[in-house]
Amino acid sequence: MLVRLLYASRAVDPSPEAIEKILIQSRQHNPSSGITGILCFGGNVFLQAIEGGRSAVNALYGHIQRD
Repeated sequence: MLVRLLYASRAVDPSPEAIEKILIQSRQHNPSSGITGILCFGGNVFLQAIEGGRSAVNALYGHIQRD
């Protein structure tokens, strides 16, 4: 089943290097997990929509919460 999750969060480290690291990791991991989405960042706040299979989205969001 395809699901979509939309959430907002505050950046712990808003440096350009930290944001780039997030993007690199996402681009490496998400396609192989069947995850697509969008990540917006401004004012130290992320807005992200992730989409994919229920278990893949749940696993990714669990990882994001731990970060």
